[in-house]
Formats: sequence, C-alpha cells, structure tokens
Amino acid sequence: MRIGGREMVKIEIDDAVRSFALIYRQRVMVACNDVEKDLANLGTFVADNNDWNDKRAIKDYINLLIADYPKVLSLEPIEWKQYIDKYNEVLKREPDMLTTEVAYSKTKKKVLKGKLYERIIICLQYTKARVILGEIHQQMGLKTCVYCNAIPTMSNNGEVFYQMDHYLPQSLYPFLGTCFYNLQPSCGVCNDHKKTQDCDFGIYVNSEQHKELSPFRFVPKIESLDGPYPRCEEILLRGKGANVTKESQAHEEMFHINNLYAGYKDKVSKLYAKGYKLNDSVVKYMSEAFGLKPSPSDILAYLSDEISLKENDIHKEPLTKLKQDTIKQMHDGGVID
Repeated sequence: MRIGGREMVKIEIDDAVRSFALIYRQRVMVACNDVEKDLANLGTFVADNNDWNDKRAIKDYINLLIADYPKVLSLEPIEWKQYIDKYNEVLKREPDMLTTEVAYSKTKKKVLKGKLYERIIICLQYTKARVILGEIHQQMGLKTCVYCNAIPTMSNNGEVFYQMDHYLPQSLYPFLGTCFYNLQPSCGVCNDHKKTQDCDFGIYVNSEQHKELSPFRFVPKIESLDGPYPRCEEILLRGKGANVTKESQAHEEMFHINNLYAGYKDKVSKLYAKGYKLNDSVVKYMSEAFGLKPSPSDILAYLSDEISLKENDIHKEPLTKLKQDTIKQMHDGGVID
C-alpha cells in the first residue's frame, strides 16, 4: 500500500488514498452546513429572475448538483466522464449558463450579480473545504507544488499557505469544485500558468487508467566534468529515458519549468562538487558517524539537506526531484560509484 503523493509524479489511488478522501468527505459534510439548501435557493432565484431560453435547464442543473452531493466530494477520476456527460446534456439547453453574469440575490437597495459557477462554488463552501483539505494534504505529505516541485505548500492552524488548483476548471465543472481528487496543491505561479487550460498532469489516477506514474526527469547539463569546480549550465525537463516526450513538452510549455529551474543551477553545481570530493574514506566515515548506507549516493543525499532517494518521498521537500535526478545522473555517469 502506498501512501501520499509525489510532486511531478502521479499517485495511483489505493485504499490508503481512499481513506484520506473519506476523512475529507466526512469533515466537509460536518463543517459545510446547508450546501443543498443554498444550492436550491440559488437555482430557484437564478431561474426565476433572469432571461433564459430554457428556464428549466437552470433548475435541472442545480438539482443534479444537489442529488450528487456529497458523493462528488470523493468522486474518483475514473468516474468523472460519466458525470461530465450527464451535466453537459443539461448545458446543451443553456450553453453559457455557468459563465453568464446573473442576478443571484437582491437586497432592499440593489440586485446582486455574479457568474453562476462562482455562486455555485460559494454554495459548496469551497473556502471551508479548502482549509480542511490543507490539513489532510499535510498528513499525506503533499508539501510542494505538484507541478514544479520547487515551491513549498504548507498549512497550519486553519490557514493554507498555497493555492489549490482545480485540475478540471471550476468554470466548466463546478460540480467538482470541492472534490478531493480535483484539488491539487499548487504554487501561485504554476496555477496562474495553468488557469483553465487542459493539463494531462492530474496527480491522482486510477490503476485502470494505465497512466505513466513517473513521466518526467531532470537532466542537468554540466561543464568541466573533470572538476574540481563543475558548473551547471542548464537544467532541462525531459520525459522517460531523458528524452523529450509529448507529456514533458506539454508540461514545459504550460509551466515553464526550464526557466524556473534556471535559478537552481547552483544547487546542481554544488552537488557535483560534493560528489567529486567523496572518496572511500569519507564515505566510510559518514556512514559510521550518521548510520547511513555506505554508498556515495546515500552520503550525497544526506549532504544535500538529508533528502530521501526514494521516489515516493519527492513530495517532502522542495527540489527533491531535481536532487534525486542529479544524483542518479552522477551515478550513471561514473562521477560517484
């Protein structure tokens, strides 16, 4: 059983992940009161107080939301398509209903207006759900942006210090607005790059989807390999086998990973410099002093902020994937044994 996620590496949903999704669903249902009532009131007001070609379509869409809540709180990716098809059938009758500026309420002095999908997200009490999920992400070990692995994502005492990207955008699929599997830890930069674009990197996948779980690899370009002062000239995001793949190219074009990681070339240079200084005596001493495996890779990982070499631990600290891939490159290239 595998618990937790790996930034830039996908999570195959198993019983451990489902247990976190269930905890999230239970907590949201307790904390987020009156969701169904608020949705019903919204649907009635919007249908009756705006001009529509098919007034009934508004109520039918909202009634689907009510009927599907709270199941959609833990709806798994493999189930999404059948729900999307169901909601899209209603949208055919009023194609722009979700993004239309509508009157959604009124006071004695004025009529309140906003986009329908935004009001749906408010009725789903996303703000409360986000705080609940932030704590669960920490328990799962999701502590860096899933798209770049460079920026930390932290939550504590009811505050969430990162953005949650709606993998399937809320403007198109508001019924997934508080779905556990649709909310991905993201830094502001990556979330801004993605916006509402289609992205293949949904971090959660079902085994039946047969997705590649580890589609990316960092490939640093090093000058002066003979040392003693190696210099990293470039860090490239690549796919399997260190080759450009369709998925790696799409990820780079959307999130600008190569430009982002240009700021971390010194981290790679320092790793190489430490690697050149490792010899049998240093490895033996470090192993005995700190209880580490007597291998240059493990010693180097320890010297680089005590990172883990396990792929499952990429999520624990920012830049872990870059460091893991660099150490692997050094090993494969004979810099360290």
